[in-house]
Amino acid sequence: MRLYTLLIAVLMLVSVPAAGAGKADDYKFSLTPFVGYRTTSGIDGEGDTGELDLEDEPVAGLILNGFARKINARDYTEWEVYVSHQSAGIAKAPGGIDPSLKVDITHILVGGTYVGGGKTARPYLSAGIGAAHLRPDQSEYSSDTSLAFGIGVGAHVFPEKRIGLRTEVRLLGAVIDSSSALFCSSGSNGGNCVFRANGDLLFQVEFFAGITGRF
Repeated sequence: MRLYTLLIAVLMLVSVPAAGAGKADDYKFSLTPFVGYRTTSGIDGEGDTGELDLEDEPVAGLILNGFARKINARDYTEWEVYVSHQSAGIAKAPGGIDPSLKVDITHILVGGTYVGGGKTARPYLSAGIGAAHLRPDQSEYSSDTSLAFGIGVGAHVFPEKRIGLRTEVRLLGAVIDSSSALFCSSGSNGGNCVFRANGDLLFQVEFFAGITGRF
């Protein structure tokens, strides 16, 4: 409950207009392509099917931010659209799953950031909610889309007015419920599921850095 309260609070701060709100540092929006590394928790399977563990793998993505409102003379908020993609290998899986299989994980989150005061460097808090799409890279298996959220802390460093560096640590969560069937296939003899989740949260922690351009 506290997690969802925080997400809603950040979204409200971003979306509510304020009198006298202007463009922080004279920009309307920014783009940050980023690369990083993501660690992953396991997913428990139904019954005695065991646990599915994914490899820790690199991640890449793009973040779009736009100025939302000024909080005081130093702090301000931005709205944010976060998109990331990771191709994760299988570290541990029940029998019947090809160990060479990879799972493509794409996150699309909408939320915002609260940016603190500073001259060259500014700390910030980010939060968003959206969806995670998990797709095995072998075409015979089905994919699944789940509710997802993210919370991050980081810093903006702008030695120049328009170009800067963004670094962040972000916690991602995806709701993998009992209806999620990641490794189901269909054929002439009907459908078959090698692994079905037992209602769980897939947690991932990523560390990334990117170059931010302001426009």
